[in-house]
Amino acid sequence: MKYKYEICILLEFLVSVLYFIKKLIVFFTMTWLAFTANASVTVNVLASNDGLFAYQSTNDPNDLWERIRSGFALTAYDDKEVRKNEASYTRSQIHIDQITARSKYYLYYIVEEVERRGMPLEIALLPIVESAFDPKAKSGSNAAGLWQFTASTGKGFGLAQNRWHDDRKDVLAATHAALDYLQYLHNKFGDWKLALAAYNWGQGALGRALDDNRKKGLPASFHHLKLPVETSNHVHKLIAIKNIVANPAAFGIKLDAIPNKPYFAVIDVDNHIDIALVARLANISIKKFNKLNPAYKQAVIKVTDSPRQLLLPLAKASIFLRNIEAYDKSRLTRGNDIAADVTIVRRKPILKAGVTVVYKLPIVRRKPAFKVTATIVRKKLLLSQQVDDFISIKQFIYIVKKGDTLSEIAGRYGITVKQIKLWNSNNERLAIGQKLVLIVKSLGTIGTSQKKTV
Repeated sequence: MKYKYEICILLEFLVSVLYFIKKLIVFFTMTWLAFTANASVTVNVLASNDGLFAYQSTNDPNDLWERIRSGFALTAYDDKEVRKNEASYTRSQIHIDQITARSKYYLYYIVEEVERRGMPLEIALLPIVESAFDPKAKSGSNAAGLWQFTASTGKGFGLAQNRWHDDRKDVLAATHAALDYLQYLHNKFGDWKLALAAYNWGQGALGRALDDNRKKGLPASFHHLKLPVETSNHVHKLIAIKNIVANPAAFGIKLDAIPNKPYFAVIDVDNHIDIALVARLANISIKKFNKLNPAYKQAVIKVTDSPRQLLLPLAKASIFLRNIEAYDKSRLTRGNDIAADVTIVRRKPILKAGVTVVYKLPIVRRKPAFKVTATIVRKKLLLSQQVDDFISIKQFIYIVKKGDTLSEIAGRYGITVKQIKLWNSNNERLAIGQKLVLIVKSLGTIGTSQKKTV
């Protein structure tokens, strides 16, 4: 067609005009509602080069979304890529509900950390772009976790990756590392959009693109860079999510409320401990434990030089501490026996938001009254096992002798080669005089010898 190009330009212009008119209608409608319907609703206006953007404030101090809205600080802008992403994210209310449901476990903590560092609260929404708030998410390039660290970048920021745990998936460690990285990038490039682009593309690649623009006499800004589609879209997605969170009603969707209070407590453990045992003592499912502690790859949490951190629902952390203290008693604390804000006596602190609980596990002197058994030798909690009857478990050090093999040692003590390797950092080669940790059924008993079942 002779005028095909001109018609396309005209259609794009008309779409932009209609979108701007829609924004104005939303703005004036919400302003009218604020003055005529509900005194507790206010309308905030963000100005940008592309027009006005209004967002609704409920002034509810218990609403985490409202707290996030009040901390928005990135410059507002509008373009067709942002609009495409707005449409994509709001196409399904079910998708929005799924993201919200996953985020409720972690979002309060992330908001606290972002605020503490004085960063724009849009940054707290970045895990929606990176992983849809799935801490076990893994990309095609092998990036992992809420913040999608690659293996090399993760190691550079102290995120350990071994057969026991992958700290790229650790909620606390990965959040600290991601915010450290973003602050570093912001300090280097002086702009949050450039920092976000570098987070996705790499600081070296972004630095070279900025140098190329300067050599050509072009502005060294996000909007003037020639970026990969994925990188530019990465920033556009975050702006789109910001717009949606700012005013969900304008997009025809609803954000389920998230309480503006901590979801979990942090407990340091300095001894090996079995995940099934932690879940039992905290009166939670293993599935719930894994939601809060997705970094652990084995059934056992192995502690080496420094303590490992466990996240437990705030209402369950007190139960865990009470039960680990009473582990050698005849009964366990049930889920409704104590409140979340209970004052714990005898070495146990009051649980408060933002306080890390450091707790040394006690020595077990009698059999526990449930089907997970363990004993603690020299204040080290050993591996627990699921058993039909109560048995005692014993740890000792075996000195390797001439001619010993793993299979012979395993057969002698009724254990497996796999277990020996698990307890001894996967060592396969033996040397005379080498010390092996072995965990076996004890010939003696702890406490009464009467068998019990639950």
